[in-house]
Amino acid sequence: MPSLFNFPRIQVLYFVNPVKQIEDWRQLDLMVKQDLDGFNTQWRTWAAQKLSKSDWATTDVISTGRGKKNKQTVAEVLSPGSIVELALGERFKSVHIYVTDGDNTRMRPRSRSTWQQKLCKVLLDVCLPDGSSKVASYALKEKPNHLSYLKLEVSANRTFVGNVLQWREIGFMVEINGRKNEVIKKLFAISLHPQRTRRSTWKTLSVVYIPSEHEIPDYDQFICCPTSGQGCRSGSGAVAWAQVFGYYDRLAASPSFSSTFSAKLYEDSSKKAPRNMTDGVKTFVEEIRPWLQTSCGGITFSSDMHQIAPWFRSRQGLTSRVKSYLERRKRRSIGASVSHGSKSWIESSIVPWLNSGFPVVFEIETSSGSKHFAVATKYKQKSRQVRRCSSRTTGWWFWRRNKETCRINTEKHKEFFLHYGWRGYNNKWQRVTLYSAHVAHVAN
Repeated sequence: MPSLFNFPRIQVLYFVNPVKQIEDWRQLDLMVKQDLDGFNTQWRTWAAQKLSKSDWATTDVISTGRGKKNKQTVAEVLSPGSIVELALGERFKSVHIYVTDGDNTRMRPRSRSTWQQKLCKVLLDVCLPDGSSKVASYALKEKPNHLSYLKLEVSANRTFVGNVLQWREIGFMVEINGRKNEVIKKLFAISLHPQRTRRSTWKTLSVVYIPSEHEIPDYDQFICCPTSGQGCRSGSGAVAWAQVFGYYDRLAASPSFSSTFSAKLYEDSSKKAPRNMTDGVKTFVEEIRPWLQTSCGGITFSSDMHQIAPWFRSRQGLTSRVKSYLERRKRRSIGASVSHGSKSWIESSIVPWLNSGFPVVFEIETSSGSKHFAVATKYKQKSRQVRRCSSRTTGWWFWRRNKETCRINTEKHKEFFLHYGWRGYNNKWQRVTLYSAHVAHVAN
């Protein structure tokens, strides 16, 4: 997979026939509009895939056949005191909230009204005074970056919540209506179990850091390589490796840290790799770039990231190793091992390296849809409670029966802290889908 430096791409079109020029520009305008629609569709698909793995972990599985119907739903569990900030997207028309049956379908009108009012009593500042399903405007808030969200807060008074809900577990649905007839539904359940996580629905179980994590440099991408006769882009792959080797060089130069890494990774042993961007760092990145076969446009393929191995061995010695995790087949190369598997396999494979104190270069997808290499330096294991309900309908006509079972499960995931290689900008904790991962280390 390529890693793209985050510059806008400009396409220059040349028209020879002046008579058809206006016609062509009209066609171009139409093509651009069609392409934008396609882009928006891809963005929504991408956003749904990402969100479904964390805040939007809601699934509906329905199977039918021979007079029976099975349905499974997953709802995020809230407890008294829980607070959730629910992203609404960039453009939405309306937001509604509905109390649900146990199988997370909307309740029948006759019973819905009473339980809708009960739901509104235990959710703070969400419902309109008339108890309708439409969410109150003051519950819709905005982040500093102008992204809208709905704040859901369950009253922290457990006795009050229990009395209002008659000490039963109830479900509710938030329905977001988009401007182009898109409808997104998010399911929740309010549980009164005394051991449920309070305030935030996610609970951090553990956090793992690499040693002296503060020593990891924050370099930047830049226009490089003037000797080529044109301004090329450094690319995120070379910058990511520069941050890793700069980190190792800084550890080797630290008197308080017993390091197995060479003090000559950056320059010579008398000069420690800077933590921030300098002209010397630019030269460092330009030395790394050719080994990765980075194009002038800054594109580095994940299958070429392991080719830094000979460079690393020439400075570190024979104990140096580079390990790459990609999708699909297996192969080996000089000084490096390249393995292939699924995206989830890649994530599980790199965790032991972070546990052992080695930073890992991740290939991820940015919000713009382009691939990017960033350096992971720590991770945290998180968990939350979800309610899974299974509903089965059997029989015919008047003999139809609905049997439902619900249970609370614990869902876990990992979040990683990434150094993006943008001079410290956008460094953050996040969940990621890994397209590849790469580790430079020293053998025992």
